[in-house]
Amino acid sequence: MTRRRLSFAAAVLLLTLSSCSVKEDRDDCPCWLQIDLSTCSRYTDLVSLKGWTDERSVFGVHIPGEDFPTVHEEEVPRGMVHYCAHSLPGSYGSSGMTVVVPEGDQSPRLYAYRADVPAYGETATDRVSLHKQYAAVAVKMENADDGFSVMVRGRWNGLDLVTLAPVGGTFSFAPDRTEDGVWYFRLMRQGDDSLVMDITGADGHTFPYDLGGMIRETGYDWTAEDLDDIFLGVDYATGEVSVSVIPWEEGLVYDEVI
Repeated sequence: MTRRRLSFAAAVLLLTLSSCSVKEDRDDCPCWLQIDLSTCSRYTDLVSLKGWTDERSVFGVHIPGEDFPTVHEEEVPRGMVHYCAHSLPGSYGSSGMTVVVPEGDQSPRLYAYRADVPAYGETATDRVSLHKQYAAVAVKMENADDGFSVMVRGRWNGLDLVTLAPVGGTFSFAPDRTEDGVWYFRLMRQGDDSLVMDITGADGHTFPYDLGGMIRETGYDWTAEDLDDIFLGVDYATGEVSVSVIPWEEGLVYDEVI
């Protein structure tokens, strides 16, 4: 009887010595990743977080705006941990680690951030800094009658949340003309200059414009951390097009007020 009690006590002692409460050996203990979302309310009222290591996914969660002031914690394995934060309107979703714009739609107002966090201790911390992943475009046409339509098409329709790089795919969108005679639309990050803008007159004739090339000539940077916005002035009588870049200012949204 005594031997059994001693054996049980020894087993408990061994479990205790091997637990995460012992400072000498914590390699197998988890780390608490603390994520600061306090700046996200400038852009959105809902943030999605996805975390992974080189071996596997470790967390995925949606955080509502009322919880932004509180530091969010996730238990992760010790080592290098990667995560992304992004915001999407309720009508959009992501497929795995990619946001894809369905054909016929424009880019959502997408903000995103990614980080590689060394999580080797008991805790690791990082602050989310969302960045603008779309360009808002305005097209103003002069010397043109009513009845015109605009179609924008290209070869890039998504964003890889792991790298924040553009994803190839068919993109096409036909914006509506507003009462002030302007067409507004949003573009996802582009991987080349393949964008084309088709303008069709009331007579049914379509004129393609090398939108990607015109944007390139302004020095526009599709790899910038935050994408700037774009204004195009089209003189239908002469065929002349002027392109201006409107620098992004943190916290301001230019859609439909360019």
